[in-house]
Amino acid sequence: MPKVPLRERVFDAACFLIGKTGRAFGNKLSRPLFIIGTGRCGTTLLVEILDSHPGLSAFPGEANELWHPKLEPFESASLDIPPIEVDPERFSDVSVANWPPKQGERIRDIFAGYHLITGRSRIFFTKSAMISFMIPEVLNIFPDAKFMHIYRSGPPVIASYFKKNFGKYSRYVFTEKEYRVYCARYWNACILEIEKRKRELLLETKGQFLEFSYEGLCQNPRDVLDDIAEFLGVASDGFSYNISQISSQNYRVGDCAINPERTELLDLMSPGLKIKGYLRDYLSVFS
Repeated sequence: MPKVPLRERVFDAACFLIGKTGRAFGNKLSRPLFIIGTGRCGTTLLVEILDSHPGLSAFPGEANELWHPKLEPFESASLDIPPIEVDPERFSDVSVANWPPKQGERIRDIFAGYHLITGRSRIFFTKSAMISFMIPEVLNIFPDAKFMHIYRSGPPVIASYFKKNFGKYSRYVFTEKEYRVYCARYWNACILEIEKRKRELLLETKGQFLEFSYEGLCQNPRDVLDDIAEFLGVASDGFSYNISQISSQNYRVGDCAINPERTELLDLMSPGLKIKGYLRDYLSVFS
């Protein structure tokens, strides 16, 4: 098993014990919220905003060691498989196939235990960029789960991924171009996977799915927060986060459409860019 920091192991163990005990007395975590996306798409900002509401309770961290117990932390993984950016579907399938016995129950009890600690009247939520290919597994554990998908245009996501993660995988050496290509494919695959699951599982029809763009959140935060409040059933004026501080960081990427080194990446992302309405921003590349 990968080496998980002692603090996280102790915290998870305490929540697990409380959750398991609570379950024996009929306690159940209802309608938990899972924030999903490609990563580097604004989920951290979204968590900060949601956590400012007294009716919501954020699980600390992304809990990736729970969703991928044999692959996270990645550098100490017990399975020899490339990082999630290379092939997110395979990464997720292999991870779930190698879950320890009753891992789903463990996740359920840890989250339920934390919910008991922070108050049953509050809505539990957590975010992870590493469960976008695990929506069916999440629903197996929490059938009434809700999903909130925040998405962002592909080029700034790739730029942010590259800045944060390039060179950090000591077991896998990628050239700069290779890693950017992997990130482009990863972004596109996540967008298509979430779109597929949203439709085939009728998540919107069932009131279990809300999505919006990072750009939309930055441009019209009040409107997006009103939609979020309605989706979750909380007071729309309960968010104490200073929305005047919200501003898009996409400008840092520059104009990818006029950069010949990025045209291949845009082509790889074109299906997802089209679905989410970003393709018009880069039409000069494909004309």
